[in-house]
Amino acid sequence: MLRVLAKTAQMIVLAIAGYNTVVALWGWRNRPPAAAGSGRRRLRIVVPAHDEETVISGILDDLASDPYPAANVVVLADRCTDQTAEVAAGRGVRAVERSSGDGGKGAALSWYLDAYPLDRDEALVVFDADNRLPDGVLVRIADELDAGHEVVQCYLDVENPDGSVLATASAMTYWAGNRMVQLARDNLGWSADLGGTGMAFTAEALDRLGGFGSSLTEDQEIGVRAALADIRVAWLHDVRIRDEKPTDLTTTVRQRSRWMAGKRDVARLYLQPLWSAAIERRSVRLFDQGLRLVQPGRSFVALLSGAFAVAAVTTRSRLLLSPRVWLAATVWQFVQPIPFLLRDGVPLRYVARYPLVTFLATLWIPIRLLSCLLY
Repeated sequence: MLRVLAKTAQMIVLAIAGYNTVVALWGWRNRPPAAAGSGRRRLRIVVPAHDEETVISGILDDLASDPYPAANVVVLADRCTDQTAEVAAGRGVRAVERSSGDGGKGAALSWYLDAYPLDRDEALVVFDADNRLPDGVLVRIADELDAGHEVVQCYLDVENPDGSVLATASAMTYWAGNRMVQLARDNLGWSADLGGTGMAFTAEALDRLGGFGSSLTEDQEIGVRAALADIRVAWLHDVRIRDEKPTDLTTTVRQRSRWMAGKRDVARLYLQPLWSAAIERRSVRLFDQGLRLVQPGRSFVALLSGAFAVAAVTTRSRLLLSPRVWLAATVWQFVQPIPFLLRDGVPLRYVARYPLVTFLATLWIPIRLLSCLLY
């Protein structure tokens, strides 16, 4: 019995790795941008900010230099104790101040939309206060909405890949995942994951989704609700929104613990409805959305495969699958992202450091434990 259970667990790990490999193949092809739209779609750009006076000038400068004519920029100063609102006002940007209420971006955006609802012909665009934006970002978002997409998500890039070993490892996971996960799912006709920033919603879509949730990861919650409502999140691989990633271990672990706790809460609320709907509608897309909620990160699955390979080689236990199986699975999972990184134009000096993602993978278990203790 023990042998059956052990080998079943190993087969599940291999099945997840195999599934991710097959899906990733669809990320090789680039996504063509939408044709030029009307240029008249109204965009409400909201920048939630909690004590961001030291960084918010950058994104306000980027938005001020964007030529898109039908944009209304608002800084949502959420329970700030610094001069965030004053910095925005000094640059001619309207600041809406929220002085109380639950913390979190989802709660702040829900409060704002209740107080200042979108007009029917408006779309909401959300950026973080520390983001830096590429030229023409608003035009590209408007074009995609004009093409019929109700929700879009821009590419999330890293501003400081050389900030530390942790920042480099984080950058590698973003760069690989953006093509092998996000772009792949878009090419398959499925939904990309919402990232909390660089995302846009039509007013009608937000109404159908019931607005933003109260989860620690409001982006993930609203992404799942979009899947259940048959609203596809389109991925804009050519529109790169940059921000700085944590460079120290404490901040990295705390941030990822919060993400993991939020993901766990969303899975608790939505996994059963997702998979029930997947069966009822015979939808691989919904099954995939559910799998995304429960499976560990790709790098952790690869690390786990490596641990099985070492155990199989050193112990020759009958509880383990063949050493050849685990060695092949491990090598493949660590090598597979490299051509995708090169396809995306990642410089060789970073590709050579791809093994650093192993360090982030080793943090998965302590992050999981901390997420249960703190949240």
